[in-house]
Amino acid sequence: MKILITGATGLIGSRALHALRAAGHVVIGMSRRRPDGESDWLVADFGGLTREQDWLPLLADVDAVVNCVGIIREQRAGDFDRLHRAAPVALFAACERLGMRVVQLSALGSHPDAETGYWRSKGAADADLLARDLRATVIRPSLVYGDEGASSVMFRSLATLPLLLLPMAYEALVQPIHVDDLAAIIVRLLDMREAPRELAAVGPRAMSMAAYLAELRAGMRAAPALVIQLPMPVARLVARVAACAPSSALTPESLRMLELSARSSPSARAGAIAIADDGITADAGPGPGPVAALLGRSLRDPARFAQPAQHIAAVWSWAAPLITLAMVALWLWTAFVSWFAWPHAESRAWLNACGVPPAMQEATLLAASLTDAAIGLLLLLRPRRWLWALQLALAGGYTLAMSVCLPDFWLHPFGPLSKNLPLLALMLLMWRASK
Repeated sequence: MKILITGATGLIGSRALHALRAAGHVVIGMSRRRPDGESDWLVADFGGLTREQDWLPLLADVDAVVNCVGIIREQRAGDFDRLHRAAPVALFAACERLGMRVVQLSALGSHPDAETGYWRSKGAADADLLARDLRATVIRPSLVYGDEGASSVMFRSLATLPLLLLPMAYEALVQPIHVDDLAAIIVRLLDMREAPRELAAVGPRAMSMAAYLAELRAGMRAAPALVIQLPMPVARLVARVAACAPSSALTPESLRMLELSARSSPSARAGAIAIADDGITADAGPGPGPVAALLGRSLRDPARFAQPAQHIAAVWSWAAPLITLAMVALWLWTAFVSWFAWPHAESRAWLNACGVPPAMQEATLLAASLTDAAIGLLLLLRPRRWLWALQLALAGGYTLAMSVCLPDFWLHPFGPLSKNLPLLALMLLMWRASK
């Protein structure tokens, strides 16, 4: 078959594209930008294609469409409706006119009357598709894991923290599925003569968020962590603050979806499942679930999602910002103490020991304080790789000068010079590791 995949540069879309090509299909990807090395590609703004006639010329000679477009939060008001409902509905109308097969990637909990905008917009498109006279399947995945997926990277990072304060940590249930299994499901559905109309693409086990992070932690062979469930009033306040960051996945709406997920199992939120070939339903009882039965094999268990090789990158994702903030605090505090808090008479005595003329000592002290403040502010507001090299040179210069002029500081019990050694090592590490 010749298959069009929308949202083909996303985690699910890209894996589905490769899986379908590996199965012998001709696959055309679609996104706003063409990836390097791709020739069979449509470059288009999905959200701008909101009329049936917009889609008809793009579907020439295409046999099936897999819609993988989705966003977890709006950047502008109306993004959910435009990307999850309006454009897909126009696409489905064109597919119905041309008699094409459709696979729609939705989400567990989607329904036209759902409480959140994300679920409502997805549910509206699902309902429209299922009401049409065409061969279609709505897949409602649970939490999807993929090594390069943004949410998966975030969860691996969280899993390596020594202390976690999470909302609904032990109450909200997820049933994670690996993206490779989800891609295999898409291939299987398109190969089936009579595919199910709806399918809950859930993993082999339901678990709490704390348990899921524990599985990722164990897979990376990371140290144990303490996970504390954050009270919901506090979590709601944190979500409102976090939503101010455009890239934050934590918003009042995503928190509400997490809260609602605690009321039912992931499979139950998907609604009825029927697989026409063998009559399996969601209420199959013990043994392989409907997805495993559809594939004819077991699904990858969450215990095998993360790998030891991902441990360092997961730690570094939060350690690097933490080191940066610590260095910002160090430089700004040093600038303040040098000029405002520490007796200038003692500072002038040190400068005198280093050969700075008395007439220049106050100016030197001021220049040093301003330099420290400038480095701290630059590191906070515009961190750049060269800043770490500058810090290394400056701190190394301070250490060398004091070693020559004030060697007694090496014998000080508080270690004003010896403590520079780990700082210099950290600066070197950040310089070489920064992009």
